[in-house]
Amino acid sequence: MASQSNDNLPVLRDFNTIVDSTLASFTAISRKIGGELPTMIDYVARLFDAQRQFIRKAIQSKKPTSDQQIQELIKPQSTEIEAICAYTNKNRKSPLFNHLSAISEGIPALGWILVSPTPAPHIREMSDAAQFYANRVLKEFKEKDPTHVEWVKDWMKVLSELHAYVKQYHTTGLTWGAHGQHDAGAGGAPQPPLPPPPPPPPSSSALLSSTTHADDGQSRTELMNTINALGTGAASHLKKVPNELKLHKNPQLREQTTNQPVEQSNKSHTTTSNTSSSSKLTSGPPKLALEGNKWVVEYHSGRSDLKITDTNMKHTVYIFKCSNSTIQIQGKVNSIVLDQCTKVGIQFTSAVSLVEFINCRSMKIQVMEHVPTIQIEKTDGCHVYLSKTSLDTEFITSKSSEMTVNVPFGDGEYKEHPIPEQFKTQLKGGKQLVTVPNESAGV
Repeated sequence: MASQSNDNLPVLRDFNTIVDSTLASFTAISRKIGGELPTMIDYVARLFDAQRQFIRKAIQSKKPTSDQQIQELIKPQSTEIEAICAYTNKNRKSPLFNHLSAISEGIPALGWILVSPTPAPHIREMSDAAQFYANRVLKEFKEKDPTHVEWVKDWMKVLSELHAYVKQYHTTGLTWGAHGQHDAGAGGAPQPPLPPPPPPPPSSSALLSSTTHADDGQSRTELMNTINALGTGAASHLKKVPNELKLHKNPQLREQTTNQPVEQSNKSHTTTSNTSSSSKLTSGPPKLALEGNKWVVEYHSGRSDLKITDTNMKHTVYIFKCSNSTIQIQGKVNSIVLDQCTKVGIQFTSAVSLVEFINCRSMKIQVMEHVPTIQIEKTDGCHVYLSKTSLDTEFITSKSSEMTVNVPFGDGEYKEHPIPEQFKTQLKGGKQLVTVPNESAGV
C-alpha cells in the first residue's frame, strides 16, 4: 500500500510517465524494426525498471553511509548497463550497429544517480554522444524507411525527458529521504546519523580491484564500473582544473602523463582512470581479415607491417582499438573508419567516400591519391598529409583538437596548416549567426 501511495508522488509519477509512455513507445518501435533491437530493448527496459525501483527506495530512505551499500543498491542497474555495452560490442558487424551504438552511447545517462552536484548536464552530455550515431541512422534511412526516423526521435525523446525530470526533481543530486527515513541497506541494522563529508577517493589499487570487466572493449562500461567503485561522494572532491593543467591545451603535459609509469599511490581519481583506460587499449585477439565487403583490423599493437592489398571499390575498412602501429591500404576502397585508436599511422591509396576518425589520439594519415572527405570526431591529435591530387579534400571536425593539414609543395616538402579549434560567433543584423575562426587563438 505504501508503495502504491508513493507512486502518486510527483517525483515518482513523472518518472513512471517516462517509462510507461515514452519508453514504451520506443520499445514498441524497436520490436517492430527487429534484428538485434528486441534483445537490446529488453536490457533497456530492465534498466529503467531497476532505476524506478531504486528511486522509489531512495526517496523514502536515509542515504547509505558506505560505498559498499551504494554498490549493492545500484548493482541491478550497473549490470544492465554493462550488458548493453557488451551487446553492442558483440554485434559490431550488424547492419543495425548504429542503432545499437545510439543506445549504448546514451544509456550511461542513467548514471545520473551517482553524479552531484549537477546531474542534469551529465545526461545532456550522454544525449549528445547518442546523437552522433542517431544522425548516422537518419542519414542511412531517411529516404528508405520512416520507421527508423521515428525510432531516432523516440530515443532522443526518452533522454530529453529524463534530462527534464532530473533537472526538476534532483537538481543538485539524487534526493534521498525526501519522503521518509528508513534504512536503505539490505542488512536491516539501524544506521547511524549521516556522517561528515566522505573521505577522498580510494587508492588506485583499491579502485582497480573493485571494478568489473564484463567487457573490456567498452569504455562506457569501464566508466560505470569506476563510478560504482567511488560511490556518490566522489564528485564532491573534484576541483576545477585551470587551463595550464589541461592536457588538451598542453601537448607537453600530455606526453609527460602518457610516458610516466603508473604508481600505486593515493593520487587523484583522474590519473588512475586514465592509466586504467590506457592499459586496456588493446584487449582482444588481433585480427586482420576480410568479412564480406568489410576489412576488419582490430587489437593490433606495436605493428609496422600491417598491409591490406586485395581491395576493390566496394570494400570498407574498419580499424578498431589499434595502437602504436602502421597500416598500409593499397588500391581504392569505399571508406575507412578508425575507432578508438592511439598512435596509429595509416597510408592509403584512395577512398571513394570518406576517412573517419572517432575517439582517437595521436594519429597520422597520408593520402597517396584522393579522398573527398575526412571526418574527425572526438580526437586529440590528427595530422593529415595530402597528395597533390587531393587538395580539394573537405574536412568535417567536432570535439577535436591538435588537427593539422599538411599540403605538399616543392620536392617532397609539406606546409602545415592547423585546423581551427576556437571560433567566434556574431549575430549579424539581428537575424543571422555568422561564425569564423578566432584569430586570437593562433589559427
